[in-house]
Amino acid sequence: MRVKAAFFNRTKFVVGNGTSTRFWEDTWLAIQYPSLYNIVQRRDAYVATVLQSNPLNIQFRRTLVGNRWEAWLHLVRRLMDVQLSQQPDQVRWKL
Repeated sequence: MRVKAAFFNRTKFVVGNGTSTRFWEDTWLAIQYPSLYNIVQRRDAYVATVLQSNPLNIQFRRTLVGNRWEAWLHLVRRLMDVQLSQQPDQVRWKL
C-alpha cells in the first residue's frame, strides 16, 4: 500500500474519455467526500461508466441523509459541467 500511495502522490490523472481512470480512486474525491467514498458500492467504477447515464451511475450501501445528502448534492453540482473528450486518459508526473 505504501508504493501505491507514493505513486499517487507523484502523479495526477488527466481524464480524457474516462475509460481507464477510476472515478472514486481520484484522490480529491476520497479526501473531499469521505462520507460518500466510505459507503459507495463500487469504488472501482470508471469515470466513463459513472458519467454515461443520468442520473449518475453510482450506488451507495446506505441511504444518503443529512451531511451525506449535502455532500452528494455538492458533488453532483461539480460534475454537471464535466465533458469527456475523445482523447485517452493520461497519467502525468508532478514535477
